[in-house]
Amino acid sequence: MKYILIILVLIFGFVAAQTISLQKTVGCISTEVMLQGLSGSDYKEKPIWMGIESDPAMSKYSLFVNDDTKTWTLIQFDNTIACVLGTGGFSTYIFTGPKI
Repeated sequence: MKYILIILVLIFGFVAAQTISLQKTVGCISTEVMLQGLSGSDYKEKPIWMGIESDPAMSKYSLFVNDDTKTWTLIQFDNTIACVLGTGGFSTYIFTGPKI
C-alpha cells in the first residue's frame, strides 16, 4: 500500500508540474528609441538590473525603474530591436544588501 501511495504521488506530481504556454502581444521598436524613451523626460526610468541569455548572441533583458513615481518597465532587446515585456507601478526594492 505504501508503494502505491508513493507511485500516485509521483504521477500526480509530474502532472501538476506541466508547463503551459501563453501568447502575449508585445510592442517593439528600435533599441535606441526605446532606451531614449525610457530614460527621457516622460518616464525618467533608469536601468537597475540587466540579464543576458546563456548564449551572448541572444537577447538581453533589463528592468527600468523610476524611484520617484515607482513605475517600472521590463524589456527584452538586442542591438537593433527592443520589446516591452511588461510595465507597471508600485515598484519596491526587496534587496536589503549593500549597493553594488
